[in-house]
Amino acid sequence: MTLRGFIDLCLRRLEPLYPATEAKAIALRLLDHYLEIPSYKVYSEPEATISAAGDGEDRLYAALDDLATGRPLQYVLGFTEFCGHRFKVREGCLIPRPETEELVGRIIDDLTGTELGDEPFNILDIGTGSGCIAWSLAAAFPEAMVYGCDRSDDALKIACKQRVKLHGPKPIFFWADVLAAPPAGLPPFDVIVSNPPYICDGERALMQSNVLDFEPEEALFVPDDEPLVYYQAIARWASTLLRPDGRIYLEVNERFGPQTAALFPDSQVLQDVSGKDRFVIR
Repeated sequence: MTLRGFIDLCLRRLEPLYPATEAKAIALRLLDHYLEIPSYKVYSEPEATISAAGDGEDRLYAALDDLATGRPLQYVLGFTEFCGHRFKVREGCLIPRPETEELVGRIIDDLTGTELGDEPFNILDIGTGSGCIAWSLAAAFPEAMVYGCDRSDDALKIACKQRVKLHGPKPIFFWADVLAAPPAGLPPFDVIVSNPPYICDGERALMQSNVLDFEPEEALFVPDDEPLVYYQAIARWASTLLRPDGRIYLEVNERFGPQTAALFPDSQVLQDVSGKDRFVIR
């Protein structure tokens, strides 16, 4: 099969699930990942024949079969890019979103160049999932001690296995349910960050099937009658764990920005690059 033929095949098989431009982008990603064929070659030599040593070609077509079932590309590849690092992802942990990357970027911008003080500077990532927030902050602030917690054993196993180049200590991951009391023995924290479940059950109809069918619903959804349940719990944790001058960074449901901010005195609602109320920061 030629490169053009493979692109056309991907479009036919993936267009029921993705817009044509996204399906083509996925096809280019597959060729680059499995056969190391860069996108410029696809455009400059569209009639070149696909050939690969080993099982690369078999893996390419198997990946396309997998994608055609609706399985997300990140799960098929086994990784995603986040804040300049590569993170392992698989079923059992949420795939990091651009909004979360934007939140981490805000934290890095806010803290870079500031004096972290003589005492240990501690950061807590509540609901760490894949660990992408915790590892990215550990890489950005080697002098800090980063902690990440989750109530999903599957997610914690993935978080602990990430391999990010650090110049300081690795994050410490531990099991905890934010809806319960904080575990004993935790230090005071200078920063608490969280991207908890915030999509209401009633919003499921707006979600794509490749999200609903494959990503862990416990990392996504909250009851319609308790849309702020996790933020209320985070506020309780912060009341005992956050230093008096500590900072809070939260990703939130755009429908409940002001209501979420009301739980955290002196906080503000900030918009994401799409102009949606997406972050509560103090």
